Amino acid sequence: MAAAAILLCGCTLSAALRHDEIRSVWGPGGALPPPTVYFATDRSPSGTGFSQSWGGVARCGRALVPVANAVSPPAPDPVAEPIACDGPAEMAAFAGQVAASARARNCNKVMLIAQGFNLTFRIALLHGAQVAMDSQWPCAVLVFDWSSEGRFNRYMADIERSGYSVPVLIGLLEALQGAGLETEVVAHSLGARIAMAAVGAVCSKPRPVVGEMILVAADVSAEPGNDDFGQLLKRDAPCTRRITIYASEHDLALMTSRSVHGGVSRAGQAPLADMQYRGLGIDVIDASLAPSDVSGHAYFIFSYEMLTDMMWTLHGTSVAERAAKGGLVCADWSGGVCAAGTGRYLLKVAPQRQPDFGQRILTHVAPILLPLQ
Repeated sequence: MAAAAILLCGCTLSAALRHDEIRSVWGPGGALPPPTVYFATDRSPSGTGFSQSWGGVARCGRALVPVANAVSPPAPDPVAEPIACDGPAEMAAFAGQVAASARARNCNKVMLIAQGFNLTFRIALLHGAQVAMDSQWPCAVLVFDWSSEGRFNRYMADIERSGYSVPVLIGLLEALQGAGLETEVVAHSLGARIAMAAVGAVCSKPRPVVGEMILVAADVSAEPGNDDFGQLLKRDAPCTRRITIYASEHDLALMTSRSVHGGVSRAGQAPLADMQYRGLGIDVIDASLAPSDVSGHAYFIFSYEMLTDMMWTLHGTSVAERAAKGGLVCADWSGGVCAAGTGRYLLKVAPQRQPDFGQRILTHVAPILLPLQ
């Protein structure tokens, strides 16, 4: 059964082959009104939207993105309104519109969400709106959507396309900085690789160009003795106010990525190994107990525990304060003791919401079916 589930992932988990609903994790009354979501993408245009193909230049815009709550009828699809951003002058003007949107809400911040692999433009917009609503983000929202093919079994193609998008994100970050905005980055999966590369390139001096930088399920190599993730963290840490890592040992997508990368560990699938980065001032949260989809990779949109902790993180709240609020649990581990302030923090998740028996079996069987691990 485990083998069949993994082999069928290419069909059952490909965003481009489905028309998924994206819903708030909260019930009636728990979500904010539909946000206006700004976007920047390097996809090629297709009709009134964008295709799964790389377009080679930046294209931007905005959309009012309704997201249904947990019990309401499905929400209509967003309609994108294009805004020119190809070139420094047009990108600066686009960033000015984002800044005006933020200041209309009496704030001076934008949450930039860098998507992971296997997403379409539509799903990227919906995820951005849902994360903003469910984390009760009060300021501007900007989705950075690169040209993922939206297919689970086209991972290697997505890796290549993700690299093409880094210059676009560099230009976008520079424009947001020039518009006087503080950018809070939420980067998922391959989006973490893109965001880490871009932030380091923008930061010419050790000063924050990003406020909070949240790396969820980071699909970045973390190999002992050849630690790309650690090197990127060292470079990016002086350029941010704080970096927070969320990682889960039940992430089947990252197990697959590890196999594809010749057995090299992925940072987002190793909560205990990530504890080594705390010496850089990095916060590490073990999200292994968070509810997710069958891949175990999308817990940041399925778990209200995760979204609540992200809300406090985006507000600058420390891990100790978040634990005092009841959202995190401190656990002793080999080399760390909570009483001494060196324990590890886990998302607090009720037993009935934790990964079930089937998910735990897949976690143990996947390394056998993916022999390069």
